[in-house]
Amino acid sequence: MAIIRDRSLVEDINNIPIPLLVSCIAEHQTSIGRLNNLENYYKGEHVILARELSGDEMGLPNNKIVANHAKYITDIATGYTFGKPIKYEGEQIESISAAYKEIDIVSHDQELSKDLSIFGIGLELHFMSSDEVPIPKVTVIDPRQIFLVVDDTVEYKSMFAVHYYEKRDIDNKEIGWNINVYSATSIVKYFTEKIDAEEYELIETLPHYYQSVPVVEFWNNEEQQGDFEQQISLIDAYNLLQSDRINDKEQLVDALLKLIGVSLGDTEKEQSETARMIKKHKIIELPVGADAGWLTKGLNETEVEVLKNAIKKDIHEFSMVPNLTDENFASNASGVAMKYKLFGLEQLAVIKERYFVQGLRERLKLFANILTVKAQAVNISNVEITMIRNLPENELTIQDIVSLIGLVSSETLLSLLPFVESSEDEQKKVQKELEERMKREQRSFGFPTDSPEDVTDDDAEIEK
Repeated sequence: MAIIRDRSLVEDINNIPIPLLVSCIAEHQTSIGRLNNLENYYKGEHVILARELSGDEMGLPNNKIVANHAKYITDIATGYTFGKPIKYEGEQIESISAAYKEIDIVSHDQELSKDLSIFGIGLELHFMSSDEVPIPKVTVIDPRQIFLVVDDTVEYKSMFAVHYYEKRDIDNKEIGWNINVYSATSIVKYFTEKIDAEEYELIETLPHYYQSVPVVEFWNNEEQQGDFEQQISLIDAYNLLQSDRINDKEQLVDALLKLIGVSLGDTEKEQSETARMIKKHKIIELPVGADAGWLTKGLNETEVEVLKNAIKKDIHEFSMVPNLTDENFASNASGVAMKYKLFGLEQLAVIKERYFVQGLRERLKLFANILTVKAQAVNISNVEITMIRNLPENELTIQDIVSLIGLVSSETLLSLLPFVESSEDEQKKVQKELEERMKREQRSFGFPTDSPEDVTDDDAEIEK
């Protein structure tokens, strides 16, 4: 998340004081523990895996079951909201559309949306490629390595950004830190052996032409929280319940044999021999009045199953990401019925979309600025951004489309066909085929095939 500082602390925005950088980096590092924990949960490294039994419990089963609801929530929420490419419509944005296509912005958005869902925040860095003919590019930076510094006004305007990461030697051993500071006009590179050092070694200063801080911060929601962050305690409870459930099953298999009124032997050797004989022959002879049985722990599977389902339901309810494998999601459900079942997920997507679009507009400004420098005029004032949900829908059959002939235009009908990429291009092809067919038929009956504007004066005289 962005770090807030008073703008008066920076006299020259292109020369950020080292003490201010040290202070901002120290504040940013206080959030890294939380971000590490969120990534661990997405990767399946849950707290249950660290559970150890105490001395009194040594020898008992200690299963560690991980049900990775965190990954499920992120993958479903991300796929639903960002599964389809974002559409941009407006005048004079062809240059930006071409630049987006060249750098495969769709894949970039997918990667960025994953960071948003896990960490609650995502940051992208804008830069020019190192090609012979440089082009504007963007890359997603781990939020544990980069942050944006904004002023303390109500507008929270960007002042500068800091990207810092470990510098390593040929043996991959840490030897210090590279620190890149991005202002509205330049990139200042430093090196330090210790991140909390009071002085940094200046490496170089490079200009850039984005006319603004080339780092955009995206939010997942107002709280800047991940999609599963508030459900971590429920996820832990589910893992614990499932792990102990397996432990109880193992203890049931390893039950103790209870003997009443009989002994297996007078010495340990005799007892061991008798136990081996019982295990081998599966039979035991008891005197009159004696009894034998298993000493087991009673298991109430019904209660455990009810508790498991209750926790699982709470995880999906409070994350607003439904369980798509539930029986409520029948395979023959219509698209409209599916939308009602996904109503909670849609509300989550609306929030994610609202904050994501804000970041997309900042990205458009940076691309417009740099393309203007490259003498490519761009107008982003009226750009309309549309995000399409990745929702399964019923496809119309050919019979359904044929029944609409005469009710809607041919271009609309063609757009309903899933194998037609461009209804406009397809309509032109159909028109061309019709014209060629008409000419063939005219020739077969001896009629002229040239259109009136193609007929010359000589041709007209011959016809007379």
